[in-house]
Amino acid sequence: MQKLSRSSSGARHARWAREVLATVKAHHDTNYLLAAEQRSALSAEIGKVEPRLAALESAVAPYRNFLEHAHVDTRAKQRVANYLCDEAQRAADGGLRPHRREIDAILPGGHATIFAKLPLSRVLRVGHEKTVALAEGAASKIRSLPAKIPGTAALADGLDKAAGLLRSFNDQAYELEAQRAPLKAAVQKAVFELREELDQMDGRLRSHFSEAFIDSLYPELSKRGTTVADEDDEDDDTSAAPEGQG
Repeated sequence: MQKLSRSSSGARHARWAREVLATVKAHHDTNYLLAAEQRSALSAEIGKVEPRLAALESAVAPYRNFLEHAHVDTRAKQRVANYLCDEAQRAADGGLRPHRREIDAILPGGHATIFAKLPLSRVLRVGHEKTVALAEGAASKIRSLPAKIPGTAALADGLDKAAGLLRSFNDQAYELEAQRAPLKAAVQKAVFELREELDQMDGRLRSHFSEAFIDSLYPELSKRGTTVADEDDEDDDTSAAPEGQG
């Protein structure tokens, strides 16, 4: 018997368990070969598995809602702030390039060190945290230049302002991650308890049923054992690619 991969998401575990529970109920209601004792055994298992499935579904709903919605606004703000950092760095590069020889003679390491000796194309493609560090570092170096190089204060202010904005949104993202941990833990706990209940169910049913019968309770899975193998529904994301413990 193949059981769903433990790495599958909470939503997929709930889908899988619903299939199992529905099959137990279908045997109970429609299998005319069952003896009264067997039917009673199935009824008892339904009463044990149902609350475990309900607990998982109750844990999955808020976690999936968090994953789908909580980060949307913060990610949007990070993208805007990242764009502003890019623009500030382009402005700094453009404003200082005509004074490159003079800067090379003044600044240790020369003009190239303003952006950590990285080509501007690479500076504009780094992650959020690195963008903050590069923008703040560039602002600091620009502020060290003498006043005779025009526009340095405005260029440095632009870099610091954009970097500060992005840093604040990065901090918001970290705070959201702290909220995610207990939601994910609740799903993982419910998955563990559901799987344990199903394993115990199999053991209890062996006193009344054959292995072939117990095998019949479980749906066919995909080749990797990560999803229920049925006809694909483009609107059913529990049939999509694996996605963590959502």
